[in-house]
Amino acid sequence: MVPKNFDVHNEPWLDDRTRRRLAGAGQGIDVASQRADDLDERCLAFLDARFAQDPTSRPSALDLACGRGGQTLRMVACGALVTAMDQHDHGADIQRALAGRPIPQPPSFIQADFRALPKTLPNAPYDAIICQRAIHYLRYVEAVAAVRAWTLHLKPGGRVFLSASGLNSELGRRYPHRDRPAAERFAYLAPDMAQRHAIQQPVCLYEAMDLVDLLHAAELGVADVFLSPFGNVKAMAFI
Repeated sequence: MVPKNFDVHNEPWLDDRTRRRLAGAGQGIDVASQRADDLDERCLAFLDARFAQDPTSRPSALDLACGRGGQTLRMVACGALVTAMDQHDHGADIQRALAGRPIPQPPSFIQADFRALPKTLPNAPYDAIICQRAIHYLRYVEAVAAVRAWTLHLKPGGRVFLSASGLNSELGRRYPHRDRPAAERFAYLAPDMAQRHAIQQPVCLYEAMDLVDLLHAAELGVADVFLSPFGNVKAMAFI
């Protein structure tokens, strides 16, 4: 599925001067533009498996809060039909990263808030919907409503790949709402943590069962939930 002359994992989409790009609006670092993590890799493997099931139909994917498109580009390289969405206008960043690359088809970019998806989306419904490092910027009740709305754009047998910053990660040090239930948890990080991680907005930090409960409240089943080495929470869910 991946072109033989395109190395998904080693392709230098960003040069050394841009290894620590901010996501914007005080929302941390654009990690996906630097590397693929375990959840990104599971998403890519899932898309490969969907293509293997039906080689006549390319899988489709929606990358929410895509930033400068690191995971978008990896999914495009896998041959998926990708729609990328972010509240910031990163369309030009993605196009620059694609310049001269041997890809099957460029992604579609939409500037929008993932809490209110457009009624019609390119390549919908999707085999995979991925949203990394963003859901914690919503209050818990907003997050449930957002994820539930995403499922309207998911194919039968499709997967949602979702991550949230962890309550027991470094970010949770002196977090003022750490003793509250997730539904009441929404606060700024301790000043040193906020500065260190460039997160200047209030967040709802998650434990593993908090994310499971969110997905169940959004009427999704949970295929797997795990912690990253840093302590962030990752999950795969299905209708």
